[in-house]
Amino acid sequence: MIWDFVLKNWRWLGSFIAMALVFGWISWQDHQIITLKRELLSSQASVASYEASLSILQADTQAKIKALEEERDRQIVRTQNMERLLGRIEGASDEQDAPVAPVLRDAIDRLYGNPSNPD
Repeated sequence: MIWDFVLKNWRWLGSFIAMALVFGWISWQDHQIITLKRELLSSQASVASYEASLSILQADTQAKIKALEEERDRQIVRTQNMERLLGRIEGASDEQDAPVAPVLRDAIDRLYGNPSNPD
């Protein structure tokens, strides 16, 4: 009975099955497109977040570099002042030489890198 119906209407049944397969394939493709669009939006949000984090990190790094450069410049000025003062001490004439307080003598010796006297 069912086989009679199938044999009489095989063209219509074949067309219906083919159309159902095409519709199913199109629906599956539509689902894949929607899924890929969601993944793309998620990836774009992640990229935006990473870019924001990177810009914050770059700004922080630039600020630290600037602070280190300023400290280096201050250290150069301090070193130049110390060298200038030590040069004045070394270049002083004998007439300008006189006894020095022990605490001052120890400080001067440490500036030159000499160990302080235990006396």
